Amino acid sequence: MPRGRPRKNDAASPKASARGRAAAARASLPFNRKLALNQWLLGLFGVERFDQLAAHLKDESLEGLDADNIHRFHHALCLHLPPENRPELSDEQLLEYDQAIVSVTQRLNDRRITRGEEPIVWKYFQYLALLFTEIYLDRYFRDPAGLRQALNARIAALNETLPEADRIAALEESEDPRLQLNKIAFWMATGSGKTLLMHANILQYQRFLETHGLSRELNRIILLTPNEGLSQQHLREFQKSGIEAEIFNKDGRGLFAGRAVEILEVTKLKEEMGEKTVAVDAFEGNNLVLVDEGHRGASAGGEGAWMKFRNALCEKGFSFEYSATFGQAVAGNRQLTDLYARSTLFDYSYRWFYGDGFGKDYHILNLEDDRNEEWMRTYLTACLLSFFQQQRLYREQEASLRPFNIEKPLWVFVGGSVNAVRKEDKKDVSDVVAILKFLATYVANRKDSTERIRRVLNEGLLTATGKNLFAGRFAYLNTCGLSPEQIFDETLATLFNAPAGGLLHVENLKGAAGEIGVRVGDNAFFGVINVGDDTKLVKLCEASGLHVAEREFSGSLFHELDKPHSAINVLIGSKKFTEGWSSWRVSTMGLMNVGRSEGAQIIQLFGRGVRLKGYGMSLKRSVRATLPAALKRPRYIDLLETLHIFGVRADYMEQFRKFLEDEGLPANEERIEFILPVIRNLGTTPLKTIRLKKEINGIKTEFGDAFRKLGPVPTLQPPRPDLEPATAYLQKNQVVLNWYPKIQAMKSDGVSGSEDEGAPNEAHLTKQHIAFLDLDQLYFDLERFKAERGWHNLNLPQAGIAALLVDTSWYRLLIPASELAFDSFAKTRVWQEIAQALLRKYVERYYTFRKKEWELPHLEYRDLTEDDPNFPSILSEDGAEYGYRILIEESQQEIVAKLKELKEAIEQGNLKDWEFRGLKAIWFGRHLYQPLLFLDGSAVEISPAPLNKGERRFIEDLKAFHDANPGYFAERELYLLRNLSKGRGVGFFEAGNFHPDFIIWQLEGKRQRVTFVDPKGIRNVGLQDPKISFYETVKDIEKRLGQPDVVLESFIVSNTPSHEMSKLWGITKGEMQKKHILFQEEDRETYIRELLEPVVQPFFCKFPWCWS
Repeated sequence: MPRGRPRKNDAASPKASARGRAAAARASLPFNRKLALNQWLLGLFGVERFDQLAAHLKDESLEGLDADNIHRFHHALCLHLPPENRPELSDEQLLEYDQAIVSVTQRLNDRRITRGEEPIVWKYFQYLALLFTEIYLDRYFRDPAGLRQALNARIAALNETLPEADRIAALEESEDPRLQLNKIAFWMATGSGKTLLMHANILQYQRFLETHGLSRELNRIILLTPNEGLSQQHLREFQKSGIEAEIFNKDGRGLFAGRAVEILEVTKLKEEMGEKTVAVDAFEGNNLVLVDEGHRGASAGGEGAWMKFRNALCEKGFSFEYSATFGQAVAGNRQLTDLYARSTLFDYSYRWFYGDGFGKDYHILNLEDDRNEEWMRTYLTACLLSFFQQQRLYREQEASLRPFNIEKPLWVFVGGSVNAVRKEDKKDVSDVVAILKFLATYVANRKDSTERIRRVLNEGLLTATGKNLFAGRFAYLNTCGLSPEQIFDETLATLFNAPAGGLLHVENLKGAAGEIGVRVGDNAFFGVINVGDDTKLVKLCEASGLHVAEREFSGSLFHELDKPHSAINVLIGSKKFTEGWSSWRVSTMGLMNVGRSEGAQIIQLFGRGVRLKGYGMSLKRSVRATLPAALKRPRYIDLLETLHIFGVRADYMEQFRKFLEDEGLPANEERIEFILPVIRNLGTTPLKTIRLKKEINGIKTEFGDAFRKLGPVPTLQPPRPDLEPATAYLQKNQVVLNWYPKIQAMKSDGVSGSEDEGAPNEAHLTKQHIAFLDLDQLYFDLERFKAERGWHNLNLPQAGIAALLVDTSWYRLLIPASELAFDSFAKTRVWQEIAQALLRKYVERYYTFRKKEWELPHLEYRDLTEDDPNFPSILSEDGAEYGYRILIEESQQEIVAKLKELKEAIEQGNLKDWEFRGLKAIWFGRHLYQPLLFLDGSAVEISPAPLNKGERRFIEDLKAFHDANPGYFAERELYLLRNLSKGRGVGFFEAGNFHPDFIIWQLEGKRQRVTFVDPKGIRNVGLQDPKISFYETVKDIEKRLGQPDVVLESFIVSNTPSHEMSKLWGITKGEMQKKHILFQEEDRETYIRELLEPVVQPFFCKFPWCWS
């Protein structure tokens, strides 16, 4: 039988850890300010804060895949984050990561779709978590030393901004980076989908092992959970995802399991084998370890057994940790703070979750004085009424609430311990007993309870300072026309299940371990207490004068809570169910026995309390969700989308507010939604836009179905312009694969000077290279790629793969010559990867070419209408309202006041300049709606997204030209419209789904010149990019549409200097200008005129299907 033995692990000695805790105690900054790894990832995208990255992805219309099975989030990232700000993450690289995520998602959805269940559609933050994982694992497997160097550089930069006590220790350069970087953590709010991310992470990690030929080195996949209930829950979830899993059994096949995920409670891991435990040494160290509710291990400290076992299991492997409460768990421990600052990959903790409108709002029912028993009874009566109000509203409006997935309200009391007893006046006092005695008194004393109800509803509950704690909190109840007596009677019937009243009974349920039922008289149980030692609590209740009994009971009140027939309205429990318990019902939460050590558990329960399904399972409050125009929000729905929190003692409330503060949440903050109207001006002449016909032969084109259903079935083949002239396009617009960035990423620190300095080497795979390739694997990869993209109408002949690779006319490969040298068999893996990347790119280019060839005749001019998706609009209870949605923290009263001034000015037609705290309203009468908003910073959240700096600069330049040249516009009208991103604006599939930022119309009589303009940095855009050649493509479209009085043009307005681009592209500035590339900075005085008056070039359509 294996025995335990000492191991090297991350833990320091107890003395060192004690010193660490002492140092951390002096730290002043919150943990979320120290996340070095997370900050490094954000920096790769060219941003400093998560909200800067998230701002472009929050629109719910971006969820899901486009017609080519590419996430719309990917397009938004490429569109809004300038490539020059993210040189290490090209559009091409991001697409590669995106397609890996698509592949993982489809694998997770296979069984769901087969069973008729809803498939997974990622929320933006889940997508980013998976994208961050792709980036990290790519760097970790390719170049761990480089990853460590980059992380240490980020730590050094971060430390310069931190006080000494808050600085993060860097990773030792002398140790193996693979063993230093093999633990990453996800700080994710409860309800944000950690379980699904875990499933995806398993598949991501397995794919990287396979790619790097390391699959056989992995011993096993182990999921550590804190309790048996959560283990069983995970087992069910793995089955939904089609991932083989089992509960670990040391006496069964557990030790010899193959690829199944083995689920094991951490409590069963010990130094030595036991009857119900397993020695950690029974497992090898090269495992993939998944840690659910990772705060449990962290809170025990770095020297704790929990953390030591985790480290041993993944000593030579890898681990993913997931928790909602890392901030609470590491508090006061310097060593753990360093560890998780370096390993927390993604932070979507509660402050982000609620700020995005996910989950319920919360309101703390403050308690200032708990010493006065009379005052406390009135306070608890008010809390009871708050819950009853939710109950009654749900009953009355259940039908209208159904689309919003509101569940039957549940009143929950939670705390560190149900059986906790404290001394007051030399007597044993229990919070649970105090709650039960209050409820018993309430139901037994009609006259007193009725008077308290009257007082709360009519007078409120006043503090010593005259503040009404419940002001405005009974808006619905006060409009029901019920007397205090009627309200009391209804509470008996609906809350206590006892229309006639009676005595409160506390009954130990002998058939349900750890459950105590609470009822009034002989009526159905209205409450259940979930407790570890039920006998002890019953004795405590009996000693306090409550009626107690024992009852034989089959089944479980607790586990039936979420069943439709459950009559339970009140649940009292402890941290026994903080992990693993999941219910959507919690609507009011009472805090008991809350001490300093319970922070993580209480925040966990708080997170479970604010869970909300929301409309269409959006997880959002209705005011923040995108609703259909015909669906109205029920009145007072906010009451059911708010978690009311109160405490049975004042110091509990104070401690809870401290917990929220530690999580970065306002203690009682609410966000104000402000609608800023816009003034629309469409002119008198209908303006022309280009759209694909809404239907082709009865098939809607919105989701790309028309080509798949009606178009020909193209067969993948090399370009053959001699047989099919149109395919010359594929030779002119070659696939370009630049292997230099991958080589650079794999270089170790300190290596400099190589053959790749200077002009890149261009080469091709020869027949000799192709002979070493696994062509079957390449074929099956293309079939998988085709399925991921949904291109079922594409024919891939397996026999044609080799011939396609032999033909070099369709691609350019930029790679050092040494990489293709026949001097190491290990290079065949690289050649295989190159071939796979080339083929995927060509398949995409070929399919797009065939789709464009078929669709081009179906484009049409369409008149711009008032309801065009490019106009900002918000769906409200009264229908569509045109304007911006602005979200502001309630405390930002100055911004609120200033926005009200701006709104009044707009409504009065007073279009004056306005700017406050980085938010600027831009007025330009030729834009089809005013104002345009620019935001520098994150003081507010605006939808649709405000202008970026480049867009603002272009509008200001165009406005200046317009105002300075009245003669130019004497005989022509100018109109401008901001073109929104994918899903709303005008896009061009033939240019890589290109959505130019602006559309300009110049009207001269009946003639319209429509110009598409895209201000952007082009440093990382290739000369062959379809966006660069779009000036030609748009003329092809013009010729095909054949309307003489409409002229189409396209320009790129570059903020990258021309001399840089000349060096990169090898062409002159004049040649770039001929390609309709203008330079914003160096030609500021002239570029607008050049854009409005382009030199007419002789036009020759480059596509044979344009020829007539």
